[in-house]
Amino acid sequence: MGWMRAAWPFVRLSLLGRRLRSTLLVAAILLSSALVVVVVSLVSSGQKAVEGRIDRSIGTTDAIVAHQFGADFDSSLVEDVRRWPGVEAAGGRLRGSLTLVHADGRRDEDGRVRRTTIECRGFDLANAERFDQLEFVAGRLPRAPGELVVDPLTAERMQVSLGDRLEVQRFGDPIELEIVGIQKRPILGALQRPTGHLDRGTLGEAIGAEGRLTAISLILEEGLDVGTWCEDRQVLLASEEDLVVEPSERIRGGFDRTVAGTRLGLTLGSMLAFLSCSFIVATGMTTAVVEQQRLLAIARCIGGRRRSLLIGQLLAGATLGAIGGVLGVPLGIGIAALAPMAAPDILTAGLVVPPYGILLAVGGSIGAGLIGAAWPAVQASRVPPLEAMRVRARTPRPGMMLLCAAAGAAAIAAQLLLLLVPGRDERFLVYSFVGMPLLHVGWFLLAPPIFTVVASVAAGPIGRLLGLPGGVLEGSVRSTPFRFGFTAGALMVGLSILVSTWSNGVALERSLQERLRFADGFVFCANGLSPEAQRRIAALPGIVESCPVGYMPLEVMGQQVFGIEGLAPPNVIAVGFDPERFTRLNRLEWIRGTADTALPRLADGDAVLVAEAFLNARGVDVGDRITLGNSRREVEFEIVGVVGAAGLDMATQFFGMRSLYNEQAISCVFLDFDAVARHFGTREAFIMQLSLADDLGETGEAVLGEEIVSAVPGSVFATGRGIREIVDRVSATMLGVAATVAGGALLLAALGVGNVIAAGIASRRFEFGLMRAVGAGPGTVARLVLAEALLVASTASVVGMALGMHLAWMGMRAYRELVGIELGWVLPLVPLAAGCLLLVAITLLASAPAAAGLMRRSTVELLAGGRAG
Repeated sequence: MGWMRAAWPFVRLSLLGRRLRSTLLVAAILLSSALVVVVVSLVSSGQKAVEGRIDRSIGTTDAIVAHQFGADFDSSLVEDVRRWPGVEAAGGRLRGSLTLVHADGRRDEDGRVRRTTIECRGFDLANAERFDQLEFVAGRLPRAPGELVVDPLTAERMQVSLGDRLEVQRFGDPIELEIVGIQKRPILGALQRPTGHLDRGTLGEAIGAEGRLTAISLILEEGLDVGTWCEDRQVLLASEEDLVVEPSERIRGGFDRTVAGTRLGLTLGSMLAFLSCSFIVATGMTTAVVEQQRLLAIARCIGGRRRSLLIGQLLAGATLGAIGGVLGVPLGIGIAALAPMAAPDILTAGLVVPPYGILLAVGGSIGAGLIGAAWPAVQASRVPPLEAMRVRARTPRPGMMLLCAAAGAAAIAAQLLLLLVPGRDERFLVYSFVGMPLLHVGWFLLAPPIFTVVASVAAGPIGRLLGLPGGVLEGSVRSTPFRFGFTAGALMVGLSILVSTWSNGVALERSLQERLRFADGFVFCANGLSPEAQRRIAALPGIVESCPVGYMPLEVMGQQVFGIEGLAPPNVIAVGFDPERFTRLNRLEWIRGTADTALPRLADGDAVLVAEAFLNARGVDVGDRITLGNSRREVEFEIVGVVGAAGLDMATQFFGMRSLYNEQAISCVFLDFDAVARHFGTREAFIMQLSLADDLGETGEAVLGEEIVSAVPGSVFATGRGIREIVDRVSATMLGVAATVAGGALLLAALGVGNVIAAGIASRRFEFGLMRAVGAGPGTVARLVLAEALLVASTASVVGMALGMHLAWMGMRAYRELVGIELGWVLPLVPLAAGCLLLVAITLLASAPAAAGLMRRSTVELLAGGRAG
C-alpha cells in the first residue's frame, strides 16, 4: 500500500486545492447519479405495478388452455379439463364487449343517451376468488348473475356508483346489471379502454356466445413441473388440434420482453449520462492540473514520482465519483419517493428501488470520475518540472491540436467501421455499447480544433460587440484553446440529444403523414362482426362502402423480421380480407408487384402481400417465400406484392388489439379471407373499414357513431381523422419529453461550465490584475469573461449540432433496419435555434457568478493571488 500513501498527498492537493471546483464537480456527478436512480426507480416501480396487475388478473393461474389463433371454443371442455390428473381447479374465461346505457333512461347534459362500450371479462362464479384477485376502490367481486364490476373510467363516463343499474344494449330481451364493485385501476388517457368483470354466463348471453370460451385457467397441484405437465397434457387435446395447453407465464411474455428492452434503454441512457459527466470531470480536472502544475513541478523536484502523480489524479477522480455517486443515491430515492405519493393509482406497488439501479448509479459515477481523470492524470505525470514552472508562458503546440483532431477523427471512423459488423442484432448491440461512446468521445476530441476555427472567425466580432480592446479576446483564447474547447465539448451532449431526437421525430411524423392512408372510419368489435352485423353497418346512411377485416397475430417462422431478437415481439398482424373490396377501399400503394397479378394469386390461398417495412428491414421482395404460423402449425406462402399499409397498422394499435399472450404485433401481412379460414381455422372479422359520404362532417360522424353502436352493440367507432389526431398528439408528447431530457443535460453541463470558468479565472488572476493595473476597468475584465463564454457556447452549438445530425443519421439506419421505416434527414431549425439560445443563456448564466466575483476583487488582490499560484 506504499503507492497509496505516496499518491495521497496529490489526491488532497487535487481535491482541496480548489474546493469550489471540487464541489461543482461533485455536484455534477451527484445530479447524474440521482437522475439515474430516479429513472430506474420510477421505471421499476411502474413495471412492478403492471406486474402486480397482471398477477391479479391471472390470479394464481399456473396454466391456460386456449385456441392457438385466438378464436373461441366450446365450453364443455372445462369439465373434461377438471378431470385431468394434477388439476386442482379450472375456470372458464370469456372475453367480449358490451354497450351499456342507464336502466332508468338517464341522459347526459346535452339530452343524449349516456352510453359507453366496455371490454368485459367473464368468469365462473364458483371459483372467482381464486382466479380473479382484483383490487377495489369500493365494493366486491360479483357473486351472482347480473352483477358487474366496472373500472373508474367506466364509472366516470357513465356517472355511476355502487348500486346503480345499467342495461346491456342488445338485440333481444334486455339484460340489467347491478354495479357491485369499482375496480382499482388508473386512468391513463385517450388510448385506454373501459373494462368490466361479470359472470361468464351473463356475458355469453349478452354477446350471443352462450357455451363458448376464449380460455380455461388452471391451478395445478403443488410440486408439479408446469412445463412438463403441459407437454404431457397436449395429447389429451388431439381431437381439438387448434387448442394448446401452455404455462400461464407465457401470458407475461410481452411484458417481460418490454422489461428487457427498457433495461437496455436505461443502460444506454445511463451510459450516455455518465459519459457526459466524464467530459465535465475531464475538463474540470484538466483545468485543475494546469492550475496546479507549478505545485506539481515542485513536488517532482523534491522527489515526487510520476507514478504517484498519475495514481493521485486517478484516485482524485474516483473519489469525486464515489462521493457524488453515494450522495446522489439518497437524493434520487427521495425524489423518486414523491412519485407514488403523487400518483398512487398508477404506482400501486409503491416505490421500488432495484439494487442494480444503485449499483449502476454508484458504479457509473466512479467510472465517470476515473474516465474523466485519465487524461489529466497522464498530463500531470508527463510534464517535465522545468516546463511546468513556466506553464503560463507556454503556448499550445500546433502538433497537439493536430493530434487531438486526428484522435477525434479516428474515433468517429472506428464507429463508422462498426457498421460493417455482420448480423443486424450484433451490429445494433456493438453500436450501442461501443459505437455510441466512440462517437461521443470523437466529437469531444474534435471540440478544441473546432473552437480554434470558431474563435478565429467570431472572436473579433464578439470582442467589438462587447466593447473589448482590439486583440484582447483573440489573445486570451489563443493561449488556452484546449480548456475552452473541452468545455464546449462538455456542453454539446444536451444539444445533440435535442437535434437527433427532433430530427428523427419530425422525420417520422412526416413519414407517417405522407404514408398514412386511413379509411374514413373504422368499426371495431371484440366479439367479432358477424355477416348480419356487417350488413347492418353497411346499410346505415352516410356509409358509402365498407370492408370487413380479420385480425390474427402470427409469427414469421425462422427469423426475427423486426427489432432485436429477445427484445421485440416476434408477431406480425395477419390481415384477412376480401381482396377486391379491400384494395378498392384502401387505395394501396404498390411498392412491388401490381394489383392485376397479385390479387388472383391471393385467391389461390398460398400467396400473401407484405407491408413495405418487410422490404426495408429485410429486403423481402416479390417472389420470396415466407413461413407464417406458430410452434404447432406452419404454412409457407409466396410474396406476390409489397404495399404501403401504415394506416391499418395504426388502426390496429389504436384499438389496442393484442395477441393471446399480450404481445404487440408489428407490421402487417395480407391474406385472402378464405385462405385464413383454410390454414388457420378462423374467418372472424373484428374491424370494418368504412368509406363515408363527403358531406357528412363532424356532426354527422358523431351521429353515425351513435347509430353504429345502436346497430351493433359492443362495437366502437372511430374516424380516420380522430386516429390521426391521436398519432399527432403522441408524437408531440414524445418530442416534448426529448426536449425536457435535452434541457436537463444542458443544465447538468452548466455545472461543468461554471466550474471551468471559475477555475480559469482563478488560474489567470495575475493576468487580470495586470490588465486592471494598466487601466482596464472591472467591467472590461468581466466582459472578457462573458465574451469567452460566448465563444464556448458558439463552439458547443456547432459541435452539438454536428453530433446531433450524426446521431440522427444513425437513427435513420436503425429505423430502416429494425422497424423497416425509411426516414428523411431533417434539420429541425426551430428546435435547433431554441436549443442554441438556451445553450448560450445557460453558458452566460454559469459564467455570471465568476465574472461578478472578478469585478469585486481589487487589483492588489488579483496580483497577489497570481504570485501565490
